[in-house]
Amino acid sequence: MRKGAMDTAEKFSRYAEWVADESPLYASLARAAADDDLLLDIASEARSAQPEPELLLAAVHSLLLDGREHPLSQFYPSCGGADPDADPVPQFRDFCRANEAQLRSIVARRRCQTNDVGRSAVIRPAFEHVARTAGTGTVAQVEIGASAGLNLNWDRYQYEFAGAGTVGPSDAPVTIESEVRGDRRPPVSRAVPTVAYRRGIDLNTLDASLEADARWLHALIHPNRVRRHDRLEAALEVAREHRPPLTEGDAVDALPSHLSAAPDDAALVVYSTHVLYQLDEETIANLRSVLSRHSRERRVYWLSIDPGEELGTPTYRLVTFDDETARETQLARFESYGKWIRWLASEDGPPSQEPS
Repeated sequence: MRKGAMDTAEKFSRYAEWVADESPLYASLARAAADDDLLLDIASEARSAQPEPELLLAAVHSLLLDGREHPLSQFYPSCGGADPDADPVPQFRDFCRANEAQLRSIVARRRCQTNDVGRSAVIRPAFEHVARTAGTGTVAQVEIGASAGLNLNWDRYQYEFAGAGTVGPSDAPVTIESEVRGDRRPPVSRAVPTVAYRRGIDLNTLDASLEADARWLHALIHPNRVRRHDRLEAALEVAREHRPPLTEGDAVDALPSHLSAAPDDAALVVYSTHVLYQLDEETIANLRSVLSRHSRERRVYWLSIDPGEELGTPTYRLVTFDDETARETQLARFESYGKWIRWLASEDGPPSQEPS
């Protein structure tokens, strides 16, 4: 067993506990992997800061989605399986041993880039909050960790906020359903902010038009979450029609040019969903420094999950940089895939203008 494999085993055990309610299949497989030297060794091919359990399980899922025939597929509804009551672990171990070389290659090469558009359930009201605060109906957006850029198209989706109404284009191919919890209604008027500038940055951009990249995004979704698979496929179709402009590279290096290119009459928003947890403290500090320096020229709004929090039900926050002074506001807590949102911020800024 490689050095550090015990840490990997602990990660699998923790993941099994976390995923138990979402996917009993993955909980069983993760618990088994935590006690299997070969599976831990395959998973340890992952790059630094990448989550080994998710990558190994997604690599297996990817091969099955690609048509790899094996009895293991009977446990995967996404691959036509019926999710039987039998124990999946023996078949899982056999599949991994039979496909060890390919699994090692996938785990070493790929990244955890879920790009789940359910997270737009918190992005949509967050952007309206920024627009209201800035007193404008126009935003310029730059996403960090954009993956295939599916959440760059948040303004092209329809939203059904249980407890707050339905907003967005009535003919949108993608509908995101989210329960509103708590006493505060999120800012979701019918006047969606106009996106005047749209860019995404990722170390490894994915292309919605490429079959292998689309399959990888599906592989990162739990096999039993059929509705999420359907929603992803619809979002991929939107991205194929409205290709989001993506830059491959380091966000700290790529951000300055994008910030400078954004139109002056739009509220400048830099945002991310589930990416900061993969960055070390130095990188986050450098990123914050880039945004702070640019705020000498114009105000910069930074939307992100609090990097100090564990994933699960994270807090979405807004950091406003104005002439190198930062002010932080907690906007919402939400379920990682957008099932529910609890709005926290008060709406005391000026109302947003109607988009032209």
